[in-house]
Amino acid sequence: MAIEKESVKLNLSNELIKAACIVSMKAHDHNQDYVTTSSFTEVLIIAFKGSMAVNDLYDGDHFGETNVDSSVFPSLQRIGEGQLAKVNGPVLLKFINLLNNSGFKYEVEKAVNKNKKILFTGHSFGGAIANLATLWMLDEYTRKQNIKLPFGCVTFGSPLIGDGTLTHAVRREKWTGHFTQFVMEHDIVPRMMLAPKTSVKEHLSDILELILQQKANRVTIDPNQAKDFLENVLVNASTVANHDAFDLMEPTNSLKERLSSDFIKVSPYRPFGIYVFCTRAEDLGANAPRQQLVVENPNAVMQLLFYFLQLPNEDQDLDQFALQSLTDNFSYEQELNNNGLRLENLVYLKNLNIDLWTSNGTTGEAVRTSNQALFELNASAKWCLLAAEEAEKRKKDNENQIKENMRKYKSDQTKIKAKIIEDLLDEVRNYKQKQGDGENDYYEAFKLQNEYVDFQANVNRLEQAKIWDVIIEMVMRKDLPDEFEVWDELVALGTCFRRLYEPLDIANYYRHAKGDGYLAVRPKRYKFTQRWYEHKNVTRFELVSESNFVAEVEELMKEVIKPKNKTIEEIKQGFESITKKVNERICDEKIVNEDVFWGKYILSKLQEKLV
Repeated sequence: MAIEKESVKLNLSNELIKAACIVSMKAHDHNQDYVTTSSFTEVLIIAFKGSMAVNDLYDGDHFGETNVDSSVFPSLQRIGEGQLAKVNGPVLLKFINLLNNSGFKYEVEKAVNKNKKILFTGHSFGGAIANLATLWMLDEYTRKQNIKLPFGCVTFGSPLIGDGTLTHAVRREKWTGHFTQFVMEHDIVPRMMLAPKTSVKEHLSDILELILQQKANRVTIDPNQAKDFLENVLVNASTVANHDAFDLMEPTNSLKERLSSDFIKVSPYRPFGIYVFCTRAEDLGANAPRQQLVVENPNAVMQLLFYFLQLPNEDQDLDQFALQSLTDNFSYEQELNNNGLRLENLVYLKNLNIDLWTSNGTTGEAVRTSNQALFELNASAKWCLLAAEEAEKRKKDNENQIKENMRKYKSDQTKIKAKIIEDLLDEVRNYKQKQGDGENDYYEAFKLQNEYVDFQANVNRLEQAKIWDVIIEMVMRKDLPDEFEVWDELVALGTCFRRLYEPLDIANYYRHAKGDGYLAVRPKRYKFTQRWYEHKNVTRFELVSESNFVAEVEELMKEVIKPKNKTIEEIKQGFESITKKVNERICDEKIVNEDVFWGKYILSKLQEKLV
């Protein structure tokens, strides 16, 4: 099931899946928060215990989401905006307590030191903890410490725990292949967090207790309670699925945003990782072997979570179906014993435009046989799945268009590649060198605008600003693939652009004597490109960077000329702080580059005024 070559992950086997499922179920009966198994000498399996207490699932009356702790999960955000992902608050708190107050970290570190593979696992809400543990390890070990240790996460009937930003971050970092989420076709637990607490609280405590007691077959579930619970979850799942489907088909429609934000609060939770839906074709009977439908596209997963929870046909008894949606949560071990959860049964959902609607021909019939559960979906479901696939293609087309515009041929005859952005960068590099050969530097020359070359440089600056503003706008509208912001060439070009052009923007800003300080109105094209660079180099965001510190110098210069907010001592301290930071950056191998403007001329001018 290894999907992404870029990640080092644990390759699953039938034996590992079986061991993970068994120990996940056993974890429910243990007093401690997790259990380990030594069934495999080369693999450490850590299974987490779930909870069925209402307070451990919901915080408040709605969905209980909260921002992730950026010190524990620094990658779980949209890089450019600095927008943190939201996760289930009680589940996050439980994991943080586990991280701080148990031997969990010791178990992990011991396995790492022995170069053992690690498999995190959990059933139901234990799977939610397993997902967070894996995300923590990816950030802590893979990104921070650059340890390429194979590990992964397998869950069984896990609820959704994070929002779309978390999904985006997982795909951006190419971590999808680390997560395998098994879901029985009608299991209600993976869908229940799509409903707010207010809509299900009447039966929630009883239902959670009933689900937990099913494992020992100690209770008979009230069909009316089960039906009411299913209907409430299904209604809210429908709202989320329709909301997302509309977004896929009409991505630029602002009416949807206004309606959803003003009148409808939909669940923030969205799927991530690889989902394996354990399905059974209805016309083959209850004893037929299950087909395991593998889905990577999170938008397609969201649609299937909703459509697979609906009645398969009108003749199905609703009470019976509702009971099945509850009992399915504890049927994973039984399915395992029936050889259902095996890698040989995997069917990959892909190429929907080619396969999903095909009914004639050899290929179509083969697809119909293997993907029977898909062909039983109604037309609306199929259209939503197609929209999910088309949305990904549209984003990829947008990315290819940007790359093409960066690689226009200067001459059709010579076929010499000349990147538009790099051409403009070279022009401003020449301008910087030429203006730096005289008494001033390119910053001061651009600020004065005394020569025609200064005017040309300003035209160049505006052209570059337009290119990057369009790119940033597309990123913010989510019109590009999730991994776009970590594309090496983009990060490199963005860094060169920021270091060469931001001083010119600052010079232009203070040339026109604007009111507020520059940093208060700093353009997104510089914030985003800076964040991309810092994310790639695993460093924290700095408000004052190597490309904009001159704005701080300008503010101190204004205070010297016309004191307003600072005393002379405070100005001197500010100057010393900036000078020290500049000298540190001059010695930093990651920052030293011909494109960086060190502001020596304006720093010396400020120093003269302070003497």
